[in-house]
Amino acid sequence: MAPAPSMRPLAKAWTTPVERPSSLVSATKVRLLNEDGDIARPSDWTASDRSRLWLYTLHYFDDLAAPACREKDLWRRALVSRWIAENPPAAGVGWEPYPTSRRIVNWIKWALSGAPMAPAWLQSLAIQTRALEQRLEWRLLGNHLLANAKALIFAGLFFEGAEAIRWLSRGLALWSRELGEQILPDGGHFERSPMYGALVLEDILDVMNLARAFGAPRPEVIEDWAAVADRMRTWLAAMTHPDGEIGYFNDAASGIAPRPGALDAYVQRLGLPGVNPPRQGATWLETSGYGRLATADAVALLDIAPVGPDHLPGHATRIRCRSSSPSETSGSSSTAARASMARVPSAPSNGPPPRTARWRSTGETPPRCGPASASVGARGCGTSPSRRTMAP
Repeated sequence: MAPAPSMRPLAKAWTTPVERPSSLVSATKVRLLNEDGDIARPSDWTASDRSRLWLYTLHYFDDLAAPACREKDLWRRALVSRWIAENPPAAGVGWEPYPTSRRIVNWIKWALSGAPMAPAWLQSLAIQTRALEQRLEWRLLGNHLLANAKALIFAGLFFEGAEAIRWLSRGLALWSRELGEQILPDGGHFERSPMYGALVLEDILDVMNLARAFGAPRPEVIEDWAAVADRMRTWLAAMTHPDGEIGYFNDAASGIAPRPGALDAYVQRLGLPGVNPPRQGATWLETSGYGRLATADAVALLDIAPVGPDHLPGHATRIRCRSSSPSETSGSSSTAARASMARVPSAPSNGPPPRTARWRSTGETPPRCGPASASVGARGCGTSPSRRTMAP
């Protein structure tokens, strides 16, 4: 087995990225997606009584991005070593390309934040990157393929030498291609999900941070990424309620992506200029198909969009409207005033517009959103989304 490449020296300081909530309850217990789980045995990494998404999240190692804590840092180091010993190459769910991509990035961000890296960890990072390079997710595309590209860029800049240059070159080519396809002219993500838009925006900021820290690639390339990030920040601001929560459209939920305020703070640490906040009145996000109606007393977010790209409808949901009132969302529950309506399928280009578009143009009385904190779908009412149950 080939040894890991040497680590590349930093050209300037790594900027603190967005922190994640800690998921480690103890050295052998985690809380993921609002579910507690034991991770004391090797078999717990692939437990058959856990959902695939829960296992994916376990293998991401998002806790490495949580605030530093002496006791938990010891747990984290032990868990990284256990993962290497208990997850042999290419065996189990943890070696699938998407969790591998997320884990590569999290381990490298942890190292750049000051965690000393044992030789066995560096060797594992190289092995994981080699495995990922052979299993890019061309079948799933979308945010998965963008995550693959990000991981190759991270490994390609973290390490040096011919192999690292190959990873970086392939990652940058894939990154450029996917950003061009996935980020729409108005700044929305082509899967029309505010949550995935926030996750991809964090990805772009992370890659910019990494490129600055290692002095590569060319400055004009970083400027191009900054322009894309500006469009995405403007779009996300329009899709955010007064309480700072995103609209829950297209498989979005709270607690998965960073809140817009956390992303704004990251932007400031990177020294990027601010963007204008959404104005009162009507804002139309034409290419992604969303509208925002805002007054001093209320905000409504309207979905008049396609379900997603024709080849990738996997994150579509049945929500058409989200409304909130500042007076209702200023209390202890930040999502107390969420409301939604059943989604109406988009009409074909040669047919009548969907109902939510028709009342805009004909004066038909718009459907009323349901009571506060209710999600009204095809089967009736339920609480606002707070946990993820679908694929990443």
